[in-house]
Parts: sequence; C-alpha cells; structure tokens
Amino acid sequence: MRRVEIGGEWFSVVGLGGFELEDDPSWPGARDVLLAAIESGVDWIDTAEQYYDRKNETVVAAAVRDVGQPMKLSSKVAPMPDGTGYEPKEIRKACEASLERLEADHLDMFLMHYPAESTDGLEDSWGAMRALVDDGLTRLVGLSNFERPEVERCLAVGPVDVLQEGLSLIDHLETLELARWCHDQHIGVVTYEPLGNGMLAGAIGSPDDFARVVPDYKEWEFWKRLFAPGRFERSQAVVDGMHSIAARVGCSLPQLALSWNLQQTGVDATLAGTRSASHARANAAAADVVLSAEDLADLDALIPRGPTRA
Repeated sequence: MRRVEIGGEWFSVVGLGGFELEDDPSWPGARDVLLAAIESGVDWIDTAEQYYDRKNETVVAAAVRDVGQPMKLSSKVAPMPDGTGYEPKEIRKACEASLERLEADHLDMFLMHYPAESTDGLEDSWGAMRALVDDGLTRLVGLSNFERPEVERCLAVGPVDVLQEGLSLIDHLETLELARWCHDQHIGVVTYEPLGNGMLAGAIGSPDDFARVVPDYKEWEFWKRLFAPGRFERSQAVVDGMHSIAARVGCSLPQLALSWNLQQTGVDATLAGTRSASHARANAAAADVVLSAEDLADLDALIPRGPTRA
C-alpha cells in the first residue's frame, strides 16, 4: 500500500471509514473488516464522537483490541447540540473523551467535524485545537466540511494539517477546486464518500434501496442529491459509463472510483468504509490501480451526466 505524508505523519492512501462498523462492540464482523484492511496495508481508521452517539468509537476500540495490531486513529468533535461543542474547554473535553472511548493515549488526527451555526469564535476554537497538538493529545488537527474562508481564518491562527471533504464522480465536486488550493497551502486533503454512498460501487439498483436499512432515507440530503426521482437516473448514467472504462483498466467499479479520487490534484488519501472483509481488501487494492490520462479524461467526461451537475 502506498503511503502519503500529511503534516509530517505518514498514512496509507486508503483509510478505513469507521462509520459503517456501526454501534455494537460485540459484533465479530468489525474485527474481520479491520483485520482484512490491515493485512491489505491500510494503517488508519476514521471515526467521530457523533457517529452513533459516541458508540462507534467504542466499536473501533474493541475491534483494534481484538485484532491485536495497532492502527492510527482519526476522530472528530462536533458542535452542540449533537456534539460536545467548539468552546476551547469543550474541544479539550471532547478529545479526552474520544481518547478514553478509543482506549488510546493519543490520536493521529483530530478534526472539527463541520461548522457550527455561528462561526463566531472560530479563531479561539482553532487555538484550542492547536493546543491539543502542543500537549501531545493528537499528532495532527484539521477541519471537515469547512469552506475556504473558514480554513483561511484558522490558518491565520496556526497550521491546518488536514482537511476532510466529500468527493466522488457524482457528488461533492466543489472539493476539486478546494483540494487544488489546499495543495498550494501545504494542507493535506482526505476525501470521504468516494463511492457516492454506494452508487459508484454498482450496489444501488433503485432509488428506494435504502429503505431496508434507513427508514427515513428520503429525509437525508445525500438521497435528495443523488437518488431522488430524476437524479437517480443521472447517477445511473455515470455508473453505466464507468463499466467500459473499468473493463479497459482491468479493475472493479469501486476500484475505478477510488483510483479516480486518489489521482485528483491535492487529494492525499481517501476513506472507504464497509462491513465486508472482502470489500475492505478490494478497496485497499484500488491504491495500486493507475489510470492513464485517457482513463481520467473519459471519467471526467462522465461528470456532466451526474445528478449534481444538472
């Protein structure tokens, strides 16, 4: 597995998204997924206090303990009411609580999960984040789902080591420009949802496929963007166009989507979450898929068909 330097620390270019491991520490499948990822060269996992109301971090801790091999850890603090909050003392409290749930003495990344309703006091919040690095509670600090003006405000206080943003061939395409800017600022970029919530894996056959696992799926913003009537057909058009390119490259659809993500300017690593050990291995193998200029051009030509380029 290729590795990349972010803020002076090294990470595999494919990380494991912890969200899909859900909230039951006794589920044996979490150990299997983690072991498969580690054996495939993945050396870090991402979670957050808000994932399953603090329970996902305990699942990650249990899986790491069961596997018996260390993994680098990334977590996030969210604003109130769902998270601990962004006041300086709240940020420290959140980090310490994540460390306790993850059974760790330090984190490798700690991020502010998304902007609060008001960004007043952002500079104070970022000062508190940088203090966590000074005190050894985390190696790196970063922002997730923040736009460039807020990142620039934080940069005025101290370094921003990493930015975590969504990106796929059908969604979060504004990240492409932001990632290029981050590259110039020496800010690492980690992407999430590279498979477009499963669409680019060829796993979604109907706009209503989420009904089996998410009863209120029609209220979710990603469903409205990608799978609502009129948008699902546009998402499917991108997937249809990917098949011939994947066959030419000799990889699966998910591997094609992940490789495209990793070859975008400024993108350092991507997070792929799964509840399947075999999928974890296949996702990791995407790090070895190299796309030619022709492949990339053909994939880029599919983007205007997608639902977020309507």
